[in-house]
Amino acid sequence: MAEGERKALIVGAGIGGLATALALQKAGWKVEVLERSGTLESPGTGLSLWPNALAALERLGVLDNVLTAAVPVRGDVLDMAGEPIMLLEQLEVRRRYGLPIQMIHRSDLTSILARPLKVNTVHLGLEVTGFELGFPRSSVQLNTGGRKNADLVVGADGLYSVVRTGLVGGGAPRSSGTTALRGICPAAGLDHGSVPWGEMWGDGGVFGATPLSGDRVYWYGTLPNEELASYREQGWKQAAINTFAPWHPGIANILQQTPEDAILAHELFDRKPEPVWSGRSATLVGDAAHPMLPFLGQGGCQALEDAVALADALGHHSSVAEGLLAYEHARTQRANRIVSQSHSIARLAQLDSAKLRKARDTAMRLLPKSFRLKQLDTVVGYEGH
Repeated sequence: MAEGERKALIVGAGIGGLATALALQKAGWKVEVLERSGTLESPGTGLSLWPNALAALERLGVLDNVLTAAVPVRGDVLDMAGEPIMLLEQLEVRRRYGLPIQMIHRSDLTSILARPLKVNTVHLGLEVTGFELGFPRSSVQLNTGGRKNADLVVGADGLYSVVRTGLVGGGAPRSSGTTALRGICPAAGLDHGSVPWGEMWGDGGVFGATPLSGDRVYWYGTLPNEELASYREQGWKQAAINTFAPWHPGIANILQQTPEDAILAHELFDRKPEPVWSGRSATLVGDAAHPMLPFLGQGGCQALEDAVALADALGHHSSVAEGLLAYEHARTQRANRIVSQSHSIARLAQLDSAKLRKARDTAMRLLPKSFRLKQLDTVVGYEGH
């Protein structure tokens, strides 16, 4: 078949699914996105976009719209006194990588990615309940009883991906033993000078706060599952206040201004990295392929990288099967390394021993700038000039 006649089914209309749809559409594919939810609205949280993500969004043709909707990240790592452990210098980041680090609301990014798609590309309220790998075409079973098939099926259906089960196998994801609380509050009324902007590595967890567009503040915090369990009747807001407000005076003001119904709680999972994601006519992107803990801020960024890499690989090969092999070659090692790094940073950031935290903070402050930048190069995928 000519490339312009190829058809792709994408399961899931999150960031990875919509970005993949846009990348394939730009490459001449006929694309359908199947989304079980009845809306594209994402839960009210923020998402960090590192230079590697912005480079992918530039390739997708939406970078200007993203930068209009995003704001610079306030991303220093702090101790419990609010003093920097590691500085994130935006000027240095932009000078080194050509792009900054930005923060955007998930719904804003979802809307930006969906807008250029052709009419009737995204089908809401259509759940994929089964997947069958085939050659030359794979197929999906729908909750309506119907079935669809295509030259390429892309699983962008997250942690519990139906497509992944058919490609890689089942098995439970790996629990971190940690739950993340996330919320958004109005910036009006906050004493901005007292807010510990950035990410605080505290007693057994982290707390981060950063501005969002629209005069809002996005915050997040992590705590062990067993501690959170005792707050189920009191609610997530009280859990956040009791856990994080004692860390720093500026945190209490943020939490008090956050409505109870604006706070989300999600247990954090990842999966052991897999060397193979694809069959001859199907593959995975984003959390379906490589779910990772959020401690490097790379979950959405890696999904965006996947989308562009998949379209590139398919465009450089005459057969889908060859293109998928090239996609895996381009992506598995890098994405799996980020999964492992995120897992390690989670342990380092959430130490519950004051003695170990003090030793960690001292060591990190002594790290030379060149070493810190080299570590950042690995995350961003920068290879120098």
